[in-house]
Amino acid sequence: MRKKSIVHDDPITFEVVRSDLYAICEEMKSVMMRASFSPLLSLSADLSCAILDHKGDVVAQGNDIPVHLGAMPFSAKGILESFALDSWKPGDAVLSNDPYSGGSHLPDMTLLSPIFDASSVVGFSASRVHWPDVGGSAAGSSSVTDEIVKEGIRVPPVKIIKAGEPDQGLWTLLFANVRVPHDRVGDFQAQIACNARGVQRVSKQITRYGGAQMRRIFSETQDQSQHMINTMLDKIPDGTYRAVHHLDGDGFTEDAGNGPFGISVMIEKRARRLCFDFTGTDKQAKGPINSPFAVTASVCYYTVLALAGGAVPPNSGAYRGIEVVAPEGSLVNPVYPAPVVAGNTETANRMVDVLLDALAPAIPERAVAGSYGCAGVFALGGWDAVRGGRFVHYETIGGGMGASAQGPGIDGHRVHMGNTMNLPCEAIEASMPLRIDAYELIDGSGGAGLHAGGRGVCKVIRALTDDVEFSLLYERGLHPAPGMLGGEAGRCARFAMEHVDGTKTTLSSKTVGCRLMKGEALRIETAGGGGWGDPHESGD
Repeated sequence: MRKKSIVHDDPITFEVVRSDLYAICEEMKSVMMRASFSPLLSLSADLSCAILDHKGDVVAQGNDIPVHLGAMPFSAKGILESFALDSWKPGDAVLSNDPYSGGSHLPDMTLLSPIFDASSVVGFSASRVHWPDVGGSAAGSSSVTDEIVKEGIRVPPVKIIKAGEPDQGLWTLLFANVRVPHDRVGDFQAQIACNARGVQRVSKQITRYGGAQMRRIFSETQDQSQHMINTMLDKIPDGTYRAVHHLDGDGFTEDAGNGPFGISVMIEKRARRLCFDFTGTDKQAKGPINSPFAVTASVCYYTVLALAGGAVPPNSGAYRGIEVVAPEGSLVNPVYPAPVVAGNTETANRMVDVLLDALAPAIPERAVAGSYGCAGVFALGGWDAVRGGRFVHYETIGGGMGASAQGPGIDGHRVHMGNTMNLPCEAIEASMPLRIDAYELIDGSGGAGLHAGGRGVCKVIRALTDDVEFSLLYERGLHPAPGMLGGEAGRCARFAMEHVDGTKTTLSSKTVGCRLMKGEALRIETAGGGGWGDPHESGD
């Protein structure tokens, strides 16, 4: 007897509701962007929204940040380990950012809000929002440290809202530990409103279709994505594929290519299973380039979805055929108290290049050259005498995407695990004592090839006041983005302080503890992408 299925019995209702769930995630994002205080959120959209089932698995998600969304189920399940389903009440919300409980890094705050039918929890409205500052040793909470305690306030799962009322004690404690608390309160209130919109919209669906029907749709939309991924996996030849890449360094030690920051992967494809085995990866670093397991798994999920071509509705069902082996205590699965802030932004993007490199022989028609390898994070902070208060600025910058058989790499793009939007220079200059002297593509920085790699970006930020502290977390300063199938490597990233007297101080891709005095500038040049194909061949 065939199992009752809404996909077969009522496909129109299934598709209408499934599509609406994805639209709800986009609406949640719109609420967050329109209500938030920080340009990082209101303009750059460093945030992600999702609808989860009662187990914490993703049912639908917005077109947001891949590293957030692949890791979302890990945070949700960590929260549900602390708060069982029968302990939730309407109007509750649980907050967590703990990388050692399913989180990605401390600035990414995950908020989970329950959605009920008449009897119990049907699912959750969820958001993961990058707060521009969560305390710690440096403005922007994204710098080189040697333990997670120095990266900012670590929030294990806590019920910060109970039956619609904030826990004032937790609220006071949280915002006493961040710079510019007024802005962070505004951002968090926007996040609460974002989740509330998700609860409201899905609750209307439950009222219309019933809790039992919604549970079936939640389950079957994941089954559908699994089926679509299986079809893609059928096209990959069975076999074992390997690659090893090295990170620039961790801020304390550099790696010229022979250790100690190598990422090794063996990908085994058997039937409709893919195992990503990172055995052989170097041990966890002193500095913040360590990737929590949730981030490492998210990289693997993203890579498979990307190779599937974009047609698969992204949710937890798409990940069922993927196994991730990551040795504990390594760069890709660190243990406490390892710092992790750059694992989420820099190491994650470099891992994608490792996986694509390994899989290139299996699916050469989908092969992609190396990209600029990071989110491109810089953070600044100090005292703004004109406006009479502290300021913090956190930003990511695009770079060159690797080329492929489909065409040249994209210029100045935030690739792979990041998906933030361009932050207008005017927004920075209007609210902080900073001036953007240059923001432009770097001609010739993409690797040559039949299809050229994407160009990197140059950004020059000049201080208009004294004692502006800054930090850099980048990659590809030592290791250029490799070409693919005869394509040439892209140009490496470069960083410098430009002094008032015209001299320059060269900086590394992981720089912290530096200050700009009035009139000095920070010059950032991100890496170009690798080229694809022999540059001497004709494309005809």
